[in-house]
Amino acid sequence: MKKQLEEYVGCVVRLNKAAFQKIKEQADRSGKFVENYFLVASVSRQMRKLVCYGWDLRLTVSMSDVVPV
Repeated sequence: MKKQLEEYVGCVVRLNKAAFQKIKEQADRSGKFVENYFLVASVSRQMRKLVCYGWDLRLTVSMSDVVPV
């Protein structure tokens, strides 16, 4: 599992529809625009999640929530 997560570092990914919808709803409430492209910056080893950045957002998501672009 750890090795699979490390392969995503440096890649651009998109969130699956359900995960992105949650982020979009939060952005809409605060009046921000968000696009479904994120850069995987690192891996949170304790939680086994990907740390992604996009626009002014920092997200921690599981591998099952992302799709490589």
